[in-house]
Amino acid sequence: MIFEKEMKETLDEKSESVCEMKEKKEFTKPDGGYGWVILFVAFTISFILDGCMYSFGIILDEIKNHYGVAQEIANLITSFNTGFLFLSGTLSAAFAKQFGCRIVVMVSAFIFSGMYFLSALVSSIYYLHFLFGIIGGIAFGCTYLTCFIILVEYFDKKLGLANGLTMAGSGLGATAFAPLTHFLNKYFGWKYTMMILAGLVFLCFFLGALLRPIEYYYKKIRQEDDNEKSDEENFDSVIPKQTTSEIIIEIFKEMTNFRLLRENSLFLLMTMSNFFIFFVYFIVFIYIPVRAKELKIENYAIILSIIGFVNIPCRIIFGILSDKVIKAIYMNTFSVFLASVSTFSFYYLTTIYSQAVFAVFFAISAAGMNCLSTPYLVDIVGSKSFANANGILNIFRGISCIAGPFIAGFLTDKLGSNLYAFVFCGSSLAIAAILSAIVALKTIKNEKVVKANKSEFIVKV
Repeated sequence: MIFEKEMKETLDEKSESVCEMKEKKEFTKPDGGYGWVILFVAFTISFILDGCMYSFGIILDEIKNHYGVAQEIANLITSFNTGFLFLSGTLSAAFAKQFGCRIVVMVSAFIFSGMYFLSALVSSIYYLHFLFGIIGGIAFGCTYLTCFIILVEYFDKKLGLANGLTMAGSGLGATAFAPLTHFLNKYFGWKYTMMILAGLVFLCFFLGALLRPIEYYYKKIRQEDDNEKSDEENFDSVIPKQTTSEIIIEIFKEMTNFRLLRENSLFLLMTMSNFFIFFVYFIVFIYIPVRAKELKIENYAIILSIIGFVNIPCRIIFGILSDKVIKAIYMNTFSVFLASVSTFSFYYLTTIYSQAVFAVFFAISAAGMNCLSTPYLVDIVGSKSFANANGILNIFRGISCIAGPFIAGFLTDKLGSNLYAFVFCGSSLAIAAILSAIVALKTIKNEKVVKANKSEFIVKV
């Protein structure tokens, strides 16, 4: 009964959305047009920011040696950065709702670029934790996650494809930035590398200017019917003005709205699954260089590049399949199981060739875990609640990201082997896979119930 109720609520929500669109002169999402510009911006931002993030492990060891700190303290840089990236999910959703995606992306990209630059000048690693980890992580999240909010606004039937293409930018970024970061670090040192990357991150500021709000498209459709004159000034003039206190209250309400966790058990299970995925996800990228140096493998950057390169077509394929062929939740379950098996085995792969094979399998699983969350969230909660659901999901991802790398560093330092970091990764991913499998099984059951109800209705008619 609970699952039937959830399915009914989702269908009712979608019905409400349809009714709203009919009232608004049959407005439908473009699924193209200026949406392709939005897709290009989201792809390029993903390329730059994820490229920087996935290759950060290359310079992390240099930072650790420069400040003379333990591995778990160095790992906190990545923990805070990725953790606050996801923790900013509800904040970015609230800001986007109040100020629009364009302003949010431009301002946050400017701040993140500044944090990259300032991080190269600090005298203590604890300043780096604050500037790059916390402030930079929040700015990173508001830049990166906001792109997916506007993507959902522009795409409907082609959302899986659009999301897959956007996420392919992440794989291409990892492919390109790993050798670039390795080269810059080798010849210029980690400080100048951070400064150069700051300049690349600043490009996202200009890209953000291209994120035209969906309201302009809707207004254009209305004006074609009503023969009204259109321009941005007229649009801005009809936006109701709010006081600063009203804006702050609205942002706070959006950030603290956790109703979905209580009302939708499938969403709750997927939130828990994502917690365990991102508890360990970035640990792999930290410990690939660490393990390679331990084995005296010099060209370890190629392992990260392979992960990025294989990611590109896989994310596009997963996106296309989620649109028409296979439900996103089924493919996500497969991806998490594959990731668990891969990470369990990595420590025992002692040559660059065997690690390259690992990179292929992990890339396939990483592609699924990253690019399928948007379509399965839309399936579970509906597009109307997507921004709120995505924000909640990212809060739990952020909490786990902060704790995971620190725990892995603690385990390797105290137990004297990197093996325990990979055992930790594989175990956490196994739990995540089981939770995702439960949701997949419940989805199958819900579909059977819906089909049975339809058949019964047809027979009665």
